[in-house]
Amino acid sequence: MTTPKSVEKNKETFKGTLIFWLCEIMGELGIHCFVSGRTLRGLLYLSMTIISCFIIPLAVPFVMFLGKPMYGLDLIAGIMIFIVTVLVFIDAWTIGNGHYENKINGKKYRGGLWMKVVAILGLVLNLTYVVFGGYFFNMSETISNDLKTRVVTVLNAGVDDYLEKQGLFFDKEHQIGSFEQIGYASHFKYFDFIDLNAGLKISYKLNFGCPHQSIWTITPSIVDGKLKWNVTEPEDTRCSEFFPLKLNLKEK
Repeated sequence: MTTPKSVEKNKETFKGTLIFWLCEIMGELGIHCFVSGRTLRGLLYLSMTIISCFIIPLAVPFVMFLGKPMYGLDLIAGIMIFIVTVLVFIDAWTIGNGHYENKINGKKYRGGLWMKVVAILGLVLNLTYVVFGGYFFNMSETISNDLKTRVVTVLNAGVDDYLEKQGLFFDKEHQIGSFEQIGYASHFKYFDFIDLNAGLKISYKLNFGCPHQSIWTITPSIVDGKLKWNVTEPEDTRCSEFFPLKLNLKEK
């Protein structure tokens, strides 16, 4: 008499090596699911990976560029990667136990002890990276610091260039010049550098760390034959705290 268990044992099986390595190497993309006929599960893995590893990382700089709150986007990405990592481990463990079935033809894949060992090692390494590596959880902080550094660099570079060229022009002509007269190019990212003819007006283009269209002005004047500088910063103190001007204002 044939029992369900004997039928199960007599079922034709596949060698599970290929499907196992597809799971371990490209499991987050759902490749092993597609190959074994688990299309919906594969789409779930693939969509979560695309959202957490591509869409959210691309969205974070844009959101920060606009000065909008993050709403935990980096945390969401980390949680999604954690979920996919655990699901892939479950699949790899099931393959290693010989219980993973091809939904297309009903045949099972043969497992092995070494597969379960590799699955555990893979899980430990992946979770260590996600949890302790802090890539996703520190995403906003990393991008924020990088953008802040770039904005501060651009602001100070533009101001330093203006001070230097205005000073050189004064040494030669003994008067204050416009952008054109002193040879100042005002093409800088993140800010509009506006010619006041007798001074420089800086308008902030972003809304990151400092309100949009915040204004700095640097106006030179001639007092007792010397060039002196008057600097005004935005009323919002966040601007001077977030983007400090490092000026070398010397009388000429």
